Amino acid sequence: MELPAAIREDHNPLAVAGFFPGLQRLLIFVRWTSYSCPHCNAVFRRDYWPSNVRLGTGERVCRKCGRVFDDGSREWPELPLGRKLRLLFSPLVIGVWGGFVIAAIASLFIGPRDEHSWSVVIVVSTFGLMPTLALSPIHLTQVIRSIRRYNARAEQS
Repeated sequence: MELPAAIREDHNPLAVAGFFPGLQRLLIFVRWTSYSCPHCNAVFRRDYWPSNVRLGTGERVCRKCGRVFDDGSREWPELPLGRKLRLLFSPLVIGVWGGFVIAAIASLFIGPRDEHSWSVVIVVSTFGLMPTLALSPIHLTQVIRSIRRYNARAEQS
């Protein structure tokens, strides 16, 4: 049975702020995406990252109307490689790591040659991966639960 998909609505309340001078230009980044029930329009989730990847069965029962719909989540084996990588490496984590890599490489060109080496670049780049390593146990438990749900659903079919 094909379930109706959740309604996605992007909110950018300050889109015109970019045309005004001053600090209001920074407010253009205040945005979110809301997902609502296709039957009654009740919002069930808000995300502040566009195209956020969620693990789950894909079926959700609306708290307001009680009807079932597709919330857009998928189990780990059903995700393509790109969405798996996006789940493991969020844009914020990639940004932090990229900043450390750029700083490490820039230090090679700015500092005297006898003070820096490629080993410093490797150490600083590895240090930039700390947020990823901190989130790895959380993501690992989510992926294991998702695989178990997928296998249990496959056995029932």
